Amino acid sequence: MQDISRRKFLGLMGSAAVLAGLGVAGCGGSGSSSDSGSADAGAGDSGSSSLSGTIVCSGATSFQALVEDAANKFMDANPDVSISVTGGGSGQGLSDVKDGKAQIGRSDVFAEAKLEAADVEKLVDNQVAVVGMGPIVNSNVDVDDLSTEQLKGIFTGEITDWSEVGGTAGPIQVINRKPGSGTRATFEAAVLQGATVPDSWKPVAEEDSSGTVVEKVQQTEGSISYLAFSYYDDSKFKALSVDGVAPTAENVESGDFKIWAYEHCYTPADADEVTKAFIDYMLSDEVQGELVEKDGFIPVSGMKVQKDADGNISNK
Repeated sequence: MQDISRRKFLGLMGSAAVLAGLGVAGCGGSGSSSDSGSADAGAGDSGSSSLSGTIVCSGATSFQALVEDAANKFMDANPDVSISVTGGGSGQGLSDVKDGKAQIGRSDVFAEAKLEAADVEKLVDNQVAVVGMGPIVNSNVDVDDLSTEQLKGIFTGEITDWSEVGGTAGPIQVINRKPGSGTRATFEAAVLQGATVPDSWKPVAEEDSSGTVVEKVQQTEGSISYLAFSYYDDSKFKALSVDGVAPTAENVESGDFKIWAYEHCYTPADADEVTKAFIDYMLSDEVQGELVEKDGFIPVSGMKVQKDADGNISNK
């Protein structure tokens, strides 16, 4: 586990109101509140902040960088707050927050997909962003678009050669995320749509993070996988259109691109004050208006469609 380094704070637009009056020491933290007033905590005057505590935030790697950026700025404004941001996948994050090992569990999927109903009732779902996800291939693959049916065939082992989908002949090397990954769950829900994967078929690799998927696809001829838009880098791989629709934030917002997920920060129903304050900051104007857009995410408020826990998409 590694604490994030603190960087120079550039002025938190909305956090002064968020942190006002929060003079209670957070769970696991050291330090005490003061009477100096924490309304100044968001103005860059770190000496005036009375908020203190420790937050462990584990889970989905798809928006880990987004949370790290926000955590760095939050800690600069609140020097007595320590936030550790770790990976492990959505399943790990949900398990950690359920078991009290983390104050925040990051997930690409609703908790209902991973936890028992009784455990879900003890958590609060904070949807902090939306991210599109889509198929990517090694840069040398000469295919630019696949239908949902073709993707289903590839990821169930029915289609095994690029010539079957209009490309140059060569074996399709499928790189999956490991079970427990919210990115995998989101992709499979949208693409496989309940189709069974035969026990006899195996991908060439199963990776435990989005970063390792990038490396593996870049290095493996004929490979295909999937990533959140926040990891897209056309210098390392090629992103594919699906059913003729380009993988863009605009197409996710409109509902035309179907593979996307809410980025959830689950907290206990009885979360401590410092955790609540950080969640409020994640939903502040700065994070929603600047960090979200910079890192390739979509503010929840910008969506014209919504998705329920069963993956059904409907107009707002």
